[in-house]
Amino acid sequence: MNLLLLTATAGEQDQLRESLGGLQRTVSTHRNTHHGKIFGHEATLVEGGIGAVNTAQALTAALNSRSFDGVLQTGIGGAYPSSGLTTGDVAVANEEIYGDLGIALPDRYALADEIGIPVIDGDPPRFNRMPVDARLSDRAETVARARSETSEYTTRRGPFVTVQQCTGCSSLASELEERFEGICENMEGAAAAHICALYDVPFAEVRGISNIVEDRDFSKWDIPLATNRAQDVLLGLLEKLG
Repeated sequence: MNLLLLTATAGEQDQLRESLGGLQRTVSTHRNTHHGKIFGHEATLVEGGIGAVNTAQALTAALNSRSFDGVLQTGIGGAYPSSGLTTGDVAVANEEIYGDLGIALPDRYALADEIGIPVIDGDPPRFNRMPVDARLSDRAETVARARSETSEYTTRRGPFVTVQQCTGCSSLASELEERFEGICENMEGAAAAHICALYDVPFAEVRGISNIVEDRDFSKWDIPLATNRAQDVLLGLLEKLG
């Protein structure tokens, strides 16, 4: 298989870089890209940058440069309070949701379908919710659950919410969690799922939980643990894809 591995930052892909054989690095439009082989797969590892615009640009450029059999995204995420997840756990997306695309009305927040213009026109039309590939996600969840049995962490699969304004207060966290029934939030996933839907490329997303989405207290975060867990699952998935 020829796979594209996508992260926002260099720190979210250090284990993946170390595992790539025949490493070749290129830089284009400020994006660090590494090419190599991993578990017999051709792999392109892209450091896309933080946020939806960086992600969309980096992924579009990569998909225009060559054909891929799938896109696997990994990184950190913040777990919503009622998700059952805590720091160091692993989440697998069953869909990606734009959490701040819509209309802020005086008495409520309306989702993008009330604007009436799809983000992706089709059957069905796509508004806030972007699809992920069920087969890849099933296999990612299986790998994560197997690894969690020996490493004593929890794995959950559910909706991911992508925002460009990180949630740093408990009241907004509860509002977003209730609105979308999300299990965690991030800043890039919906953009990646969106681009993959446009290009008709299978997409899956695995994130390690670095924090609980609440009143922001960075002392409670554990980014190294979250990145290590997510990359370990992705490496296990790559090995199983065969």
